Amino acid sequence: MDNNQSLNNTENISLATTEIFLSYDARFWILLLFDIPSVACALFVLFCIFIDRKLRSNIKNHVLVIILLLGIGSQLIDVPFYLNFIVHSSVVPSKPSTCLLWWFVNIGMYDGGVIFMAWTAFERHIIVFHEQWISTRKRRIIVHYFPMCFLILYIFIYYIYAIYYFPCENTYDYTLPFCNEFPCYTYDPIMGIWDWIANITSPTFLEALLSLTFIFRVLWQKNHSRLPIHWRKHRKMTIQLMSLSSLNLTFNIPLCIINIAYFCGLPNDIVAEVTQCFTFLCYFVIFLFPFICLASISGVKKTFYERILRRRRLLIQRFTVTVKPEHFSLQTTIRR
Repeated sequence: MDNNQSLNNTENISLATTEIFLSYDARFWILLLFDIPSVACALFVLFCIFIDRKLRSNIKNHVLVIILLLGIGSQLIDVPFYLNFIVHSSVVPSKPSTCLLWWFVNIGMYDGGVIFMAWTAFERHIIVFHEQWISTRKRRIIVHYFPMCFLILYIFIYYIYAIYYFPCENTYDYTLPFCNEFPCYTYDPIMGIWDWIANITSPTFLEALLSLTFIFRVLWQKNHSRLPIHWRKHRKMTIQLMSLSSLNLTFNIPLCIINIAYFCGLPNDIVAEVTQCFTFLCYFVIFLFPFICLASISGVKKTFYERILRRRRLLIQRFTVTVKPEHFSLQTTIRR
C-alpha cells in the first residue's frame, strides 16, 4: 500500500468516526418522520402522472419522474438501512452485500439525482427559449429522449462497475454508518477524481449556474426583448426550477465547497465534522423534492385538492352535521 492510499484511509477513518451534533435518537426520528410522508407524496405524484395521459406525455415531467424514482430508491433502501443501523448499533445483516447495496443507493442514486437536476435546469432553457428544437418527434428523440437514456445508462453502468466490479479491496466496518463511509474506488486517482468532478461537483455547480441564467433570461426577455414570452405558461416551471435550485444551493453546494476547501488546505478535523453534518442534511433534498413536484405540477396539484383535501372537508362537514344535533340535545337536557 503506497503513502497516498494510506493517507486516504486515515482520512476516511477520521471522517467515518466523526459524529455530528445530532444524537442517533434525534436522527432516527427526523429520518422516520420525514421519510414516510415523503414516500407517500412521491408515490402519489408518480401515480397522478402515470394515469394522466396529458401529464405522462408532457416532456417537462419526464426528468422529474426519473428523479422521483431515484429518490424513492434512496427512501426505501438507504433510509431504512440507516434506521436499522441506529436501532442495532451496527449494520444488519453484517454482510458485504449489504454494504455494497447501501453504497450503490446512497452514492450512486443520489449522485444520479444531482446529475438529472443539472439536466433539468439545462432542459428548461430548451423548452422555453429554443422550443423549435423539440417541435417534431425526431427532434424530441435527439434532444430530449436520447440524452436522458444516455444519462440513465451512464449512471447505472458507472456505479455498478465502480462499486461491485472495480479491482480494489473494500474495507467493511459494520460498527459505523455506511460500513466505513466510502467504497475503495474513491481512493483510485482516476476513478475517484472523475467521480468527484464529473458526477458530484460539476453537476452541482452547473445546476446553480443554469438556474440563475434561466431566471435572468426570463426576466430579460420579459422586460427588454421584443420577442414575447408566455410568462403565464412558463411561470410555474420557473418557480419549480427556483425551488429545485434552492435545495441544491442549501444542501449540495456547501458540501462541495467544503471539499474544495479541504483540497486547498482546510484541516481534516473541521472538514470531517462539517462534511458529516451536510451529508446527513442532504437527505432533505430527497425528502422535499416530491413536495415541490406536488406543488408545481398543475395536474397533480389539482388531483391532490380534489381527491384528498375536498374529501377531507366533506368528512369534516359530515362529522359536524352528525355531532351538532346530539350536542344541542345534550345542552337542552342540561338546561332543563
